[in-house]
Amino acid sequence: MNETKATTAAAWAHYWAHVETVDYINITPRLLHTLRQHVPLRGSRILEIGVGTGGNSATLAQDGATAVALDLSPEALRRSQATARTMQAALLPINADAWRLPFAAASFDLIFHQGVLEHFTDPAPSLREQARVLRPGGWLLVDVPQRYNLYTLHKNRLIRQGRWPYGGWECSFSLGELRALLRSVGFTPVAAYGRDYYPRPWAMLRRLARVETKLLRRRILPAAAWRAYGALWDRFEASPLGCYTLQSIGVLARKT
Repeated sequence: MNETKATTAAAWAHYWAHVETVDYINITPRLLHTLRQHVPLRGSRILEIGVGTGGNSATLAQDGATAVALDLSPEALRRSQATARTMQAALLPINADAWRLPFAAASFDLIFHQGVLEHFTDPAPSLREQARVLRPGGWLLVDVPQRYNLYTLHKNRLIRQGRWPYGGWECSFSLGELRALLRSVGFTPVAAYGRDYYPRPWAMLRRLARVETKLLRRRILPAAAWRAYGALWDRFEASPLGCYTLQSIGVLARKT
């Protein structure tokens, strides 16, 4: 293991030991919605790189996929297995890194990762390795921080101060940059989304319907009104404007 990888491994060991809460399970509805829209999941063999707490992979396993959970951190794998037991789903844990995936060529129908690619100063070699283990016509979903957001300023300040908890360093991408990167390593982008709202008042507006259930504990508007409200936000997240303003973006692409 070279120095860069050793430093990364140590940073993630610190993260899981001191930062991430023990009972937290990360599930990303927008990511899952996009996969369900485009990818036939039942019977598919899928790989999540940087599985973390395993909520997304466990959900896809419930949808009928055979899920492989890869992470550099043994503690992350332990937590992903605990999540799988809680959700009554099966995940195959693999302790490895994204530079040298321990799988034969064309092993998977889908690979996805959230909060991983931004930690590589040169992400192209890792993406080529992912293309190697995807079957022809297979799917790749990459979910990363979006550059043109106030969150990026907050993050960069903490990185300069040495106080960024998520691996110590990361970059951000615009939608155009991420699409171009995927094309350069042999993928055709198919769909994109923006997700997560920053700063906090923006997030509260997105989740306004919770005021009824969490704060007032009584219904003010009819359910149909809230469904329409949610649908408008969903359209915004899938629009170019959403992809260039929200905190994170995801691009689903197909191996060409």
